[in-house]
Amino acid sequence: MTGTDPASNIAAAAHEQGVSRIVCLSIAGAADPRVNGGFGYYKGKAVQESIYQQAPVPSTTVRSTQWFDFVPATVGMVSKGSVALAPTMLMAPALREEVADFVADVVTAPGQARHEIRAIRGPEADTIANFARRILAAGGDLGGQRPRTVKEAPYLGRGIANGGLIPQDAFVTSTRFEEWLAG
Repeated sequence: MTGTDPASNIAAAAHEQGVSRIVCLSIAGAADPRVNGGFGYYKGKAVQESIYQQAPVPSTTVRSTQWFDFVPATVGMVSKGSVALAPTMLMAPALREEVADFVADVVTAPGQARHEIRAIRGPEADTIANFARRILAAGGDLGGQRPRTVKEAPYLGRGIANGGLIPQDAFVTSTRFEEWLAG
């Protein structure tokens, strides 16, 4: 029996084909109603996580913080001329390659629990605006934009503004933001 959403269909197909484990890459905080309240994408990730955690096939959900690349892409989209109006967002971004390695290790790890949740985050917590300012100070751009001023506004809600995207119990990657900037 298949559901009407992709996660249900994948779980059913995995069960029918005898797949030994489903690994779901998700977003840290997406399952928290304080974070996902107004965001369909985050709500969808929360539903996906729930479906896999209840599936007949064992599953591991990896909840990742945003990746370094998220900062210039996102702030670039909210830049107009000399000003960027970034969301008030406390985050701990990670190097995407380190997240990929972590997911690969999860996929190949022996002796996992039937349904488990793992989390990964970067080593530094700060606002997306401050990370964007650091990119600009290093001579970089924000999605092709080079605003002179980066301001913040709490348009994504308190959950995101207050660190709801940063998991408390998580593997912490080693690459710092400055190293990524220099690379």
